[in-house]
Amino acid sequence: MVDCPNCRKNNVDDAAFCTKCGTSLKPDAASPLERHAKMFAQDMQQMGKNLGESMTHAASRIQGDSRDVGKRFEQRVDQAGKHIENWYDRTFGVLGPLLASFLFLIILRLAIEIARISGDDVPEMSAITSVILLYLLPLFGTTLLSNYISYFARKSFKFRIFSPLFHSIALIIFLWIVTKILDTLRYRLQNADLGTAAVNIENSLPTVFVFVLLIGYVILAITMPREQEKKP
Repeated sequence: MVDCPNCRKNNVDDAAFCTKCGTSLKPDAASPLERHAKMFAQDMQQMGKNLGESMTHAASRIQGDSRDVGKRFEQRVDQAGKHIENWYDRTFGVLGPLLASFLFLIILRLAIEIARISGDDVPEMSAITSVILLYLLPLFGTTLLSNYISYFARKSFKFRIFSPLFHSIALIIFLWIVTKILDTLRYRLQNADLGTAAVNIENSLPTVFVFVLLIGYVILAITMPREQEKKP
């Protein structure tokens, strides 16, 4: 006879569980409840593993689809931009950059007028608008130069090689005009900080020129082979 360690019930020698309380009478024997609990834990573990794999697969698929959608959207935008650009060049030809520059001039002039009217009671705003008006034609000329550089770069492969250089020169001219605007405002507003800013910008012009030139040629080196591959 085997005594139950839990309730002291006498059980037969080959009994695996107590007939009274169900306690296991053998170290390696498991009760039905324990077996079901173990099976349930195994099932839950497998279910969690399957769920994790499914979620990982779904996340990877969504990420891939999102990447493809983003790439297609970028291509569509690029194609639309090229289409509009080609249409503009075909429609207006060599006059296109001139018209775009005049449009910039009109918009800038309207913005200056709106700023002048809205800030009529502010002396600083009046001084700023009047100074910008003084340099309106140089700004127009810089915009015209930049637009024609872009136009001829699209039309001529040989010109495109020098386009980063010309764009860098146009940017330096624009920044130089900005320094003159700041310097003029310094005298009109009696603000020494504007003069300091003008000097700092003017001193950094060589560095800016070299940096923009290098960036331009790096971009050119990356984009030109791709454009050559797209051509039939």
